Amino acid sequence: MQAIEFIGKAEKGTIKIPKEYQEQLHDQFRVIILQEASVPEKKMARKKRTLNAIQLETKGLKLGRDEANAR
Repeated sequence: MQAIEFIGKAEKGTIKIPKEYQEQLHDQFRVIILQEASVPEKKMARKKRTLNAIQLETKGLKLGRDEANAR
């Protein structure tokens, strides 16, 4: 099996095959579509959100049940 790769756009559900590849294709072939990530998706992929842990000193802290569960 031979792979042919090109970048194209679909217009009303049709993808045009460049002329230089049309002669190489036979009656039947397999089509695999890989879509590039859109610009907002690329920006989101770059921005990694991290959570920073904090440490609290709780030794000697006395809270009642209602105080501990208050939000």
